[in-house]
Amino acid sequence: HTTPPHPTMDLLEQLLAGQAGGSSSSSSSSAPALLGHEVAIPESSVQVAAAPMEEDASIDDLMKLIEDGPGVDDARDQDVDELLGCLAPIRGSPRFMPAAAPASPGSSKGLTLLEDGQDHQHQPHEELVPDLPDPMEALPPDVEAVPFIMVAKFNLKCELDLKKVAFCLRHAEYNPRKHCSITVRLFEPRATALVRASGVVTLSGSLNEDQLKRSAKKLARLVQRCGHDQVKFADYTITSILCKADLKFPIRLEALAARFRKNALYEPEIFCSCVFRTRKPRCTYLVTAGGKVSISGLRKMDEVKEALRRAYFVFREFRT
Repeated sequence: HTTPPHPTMDLLEQLLAGQAGGSSSSSSSSAPALLGHEVAIPESSVQVAAAPMEEDASIDDLMKLIEDGPGVDDARDQDVDELLGCLAPIRGSPRFMPAAAPASPGSSKGLTLLEDGQDHQHQPHEELVPDLPDPMEALPPDVEAVPFIMVAKFNLKCELDLKKVAFCLRHAEYNPRKHCSITVRLFEPRATALVRASGVVTLSGSLNEDQLKRSAKKLARLVQRCGHDQVKFADYTITSILCKADLKFPIRLEALAARFRKNALYEPEIFCSCVFRTRKPRCTYLVTAGGKVSISGLRKMDEVKEALRRAYFVFREFRT
């Protein structure tokens, strides 16, 4: 009859057999630890575990400072001032310097760009240069701009009862379910008007400037006879003119679009014409391969004639 071996002794023998090639100091140091059921923790792991605790403590202090806000004590106010000072840009750096708000009293600057010791706001704005060169020749007499559609706008200076106006006018259409305005068609001269309840009227037609203004006065008189005696004819302005012209020669649109890439847009698979835009004068040319041009975006016929004069000699360089 023999007593069974103690489990701790068996484990110790296995460790000593596996670490026969190692140092005697390591085996002797591990044996007491296993016998006493204690494991030694290296100092490096203790430092690694303590590092997150220190970071958490610093984050807690920072959050406490933010929650308390400025004014708790002088030290925290100084810390906040130092933090804001670090965020401010360096003096003399070519960056946007924050100034007073535009809406605050006594403030005349917004975000200004410091450059060579001067504010960008006080420098004169750069004027737009015409996109097309100024030709030295005059426009041929057989090439002229013909107004195709003119759009004008005026105010009647009173509130209108659209239902009453629709019943009084003969050629008026009013359907409040579709549109909250009246469509009035004039036949002599031929024009179409859009009358709103606020008194604002938009008038369009294939007329010249004199005929369009005469049609606007005629429409104001018709609305006045519909029971609105306080109607006045005011604030008449031409908002848009659509003109067309024939250049008398065909144009190579591919070469035009390749030469003026910033101004021309030509996609023959989508649209057969070339859209040509300029910033000065601010208008749009719709050019066809046959030499027909439509000009839109201008409000005066003098501006339309000047735009056509500049574009004619540019388009002439690409004729076939």
